[in-house]
Amino acid sequence: MELDVYLICGRGEKGDKFQLGQVFNKEGNYFKDKYDPTTQYNNMDELQETLAKMVNIDKSSLKLNQINL
Repeated sequence: MELDVYLICGRGEKGDKFQLGQVFNKEGNYFKDKYDPTTQYNNMDELQETLAKMVNIDKSSLKLNQINL
């Protein structure tokens, strides 16, 4: 499964974390209210683990595509 993700960078005290601004799949589902947009992540691995749980698939089956809006 592939998900497009829009990240908000420069979060955390040192500006080294990011938040998930938007996430959607190829069918246009935006997963509204399925994730906490205030969560700050240290790396893409953490985000991938969270999103894999959200869509109920194995983390290794999930590909994330970072997009710019």
